[in-house]
Amino acid sequence: MENTVIDREEQQQQEVKHVSVREQMAFNASALLRDMSRGLFIGQLQTFWIMVMGNDALMMGPLQVLQRIWDGFTDPAVGAYFDRQTYTTEKARRFFKKTAIPLTVLLVLMFLPIRFHAQDSINVLLHMGFIMLLYLPFDPMESLNGTAFHSYYNSITPNVQERNGVIARSRMFSSLGGAAVGGIPMIFGWFTSGPDDVAGRTRIFMIAVAVVGVAFLLYNLLMYTQVKERIVSPPQTQQQKILRIFRGLLKNRLFLILVLSNTIGGIINRGGTDVFLFEYNLGDISWHGYVGLIGGFPALLIATWLMPKLCQWFEKRDIVIGSSIARLIIRGTFLFMGTRPGMFNLTGVNTAMSARLFFTASAFLNEIPNAVRGQLYWSMLADSVDYGEWKTGKRNDGVVYTTEGLMGKLIGSVGAMSTGIILRTLGFVEQAPAQSARTMHGLFVVPMVIELISITCSTIPFFFWNVTRKQHAQVIADIAARNETVADTAAEEPVEAA
Repeated sequence: MENTVIDREEQQQQEVKHVSVREQMAFNASALLRDMSRGLFIGQLQTFWIMVMGNDALMMGPLQVLQRIWDGFTDPAVGAYFDRQTYTTEKARRFFKKTAIPLTVLLVLMFLPIRFHAQDSINVLLHMGFIMLLYLPFDPMESLNGTAFHSYYNSITPNVQERNGVIARSRMFSSLGGAAVGGIPMIFGWFTSGPDDVAGRTRIFMIAVAVVGVAFLLYNLLMYTQVKERIVSPPQTQQQKILRIFRGLLKNRLFLILVLSNTIGGIINRGGTDVFLFEYNLGDISWHGYVGLIGGFPALLIATWLMPKLCQWFEKRDIVIGSSIARLIIRGTFLFMGTRPGMFNLTGVNTAMSARLFFTASAFLNEIPNAVRGQLYWSMLADSVDYGEWKTGKRNDGVVYTTEGLMGKLIGSVGAMSTGIILRTLGFVEQAPAQSARTMHGLFVVPMVIELISITCSTIPFFFWNVTRKQHAQVIADIAARNETVADTAAEEPVEAA
């Protein structure tokens, strides 16, 4: 690290609160409304594919692969486009206006229950092609919109500790947005008669899609009118060569650690098997939503309050490792207790209320360290943007966030494929009124073992995260000094005659 001394002005900048309560609430609401759309597309497309359209679960894998191939081309290009735009005091705001309406239309079209052919094998291929056709324009626009939103993690305030709090609160509301849409299976349990009530589940999905469409439009309006960009660096026109932008990522050790951890966690992924566990093992698909409300939501509130305080007391690397150890203990105990014969046995049909409460209590305890780590991830990603700018002299938040988004989509596709592979291996039958004893045993044991392995392996990269809080403060000071020099030099340059 350079030995620059943090001056009094920079120290005061780090102590002042810049984000008002009104702006924080607008940012929180935007995060919630935005993640409703992401939760619908990423979290519920598979549910729609299987439970409404009745398609083979394993066929979701090839669709996800095709989407990720397209992501591989478009997401990095979108990030480079974002970083190479001409700007002065604002970088992201205009993109909310440009992408809001087209994205809403495309998202709604993806969830129309259209049957293209009477023969199932042909229909599934045509349906796959229809979704992919819509995805071609959807993905680059969604990446551009999401990059604009995530860039605010770095630009909304120059105060790093305030930023930790802003990110923690916005991530909590993001989780609530995803959970709101994730509650669709719970609504299935309220208003449909069972797995074979396709008409009832279709109606519920159509209502959810309409609500999410309106929410997405409102999110873009709030970001465009209510949330400020305070730190946009560098202030002059930034026209970098694209290859140089991506080479800069290779110098960003912090970003590479985060990507490696996420990649490991994505490859070793339990998929979205919980909804099927609740439907068949616990006999109540609606309880999947109750776990989020009763267990997940209070834990999320605690984590949102706790994360910024932990960042004041401990190094972020140590918080991540400690959170993982806590989860291993909690989930290991849950697996042991859930496989024992008796009131908590979850390896077969167990509709007793004690089993449901046991599941909820374990989810609550697990979600506290899980949410702390999840919120901390985004704070550390913002730190990696600072670190990359410090190393290369250029702020490439667009490439960082789109590359992270691309990796998240790749991981999501692996998760979706994992669901189909696990279900097929366990002998799961789509829309069946009951499953075999072997299938129900596997629905509990197999995903839990995979989760324990995933937690362990994805934590290992963080042992190499060695930038401390003091060093990060120095990075911020160096960047500020460098930008001030650049701005002074630009002001002294003569203006060319027209």
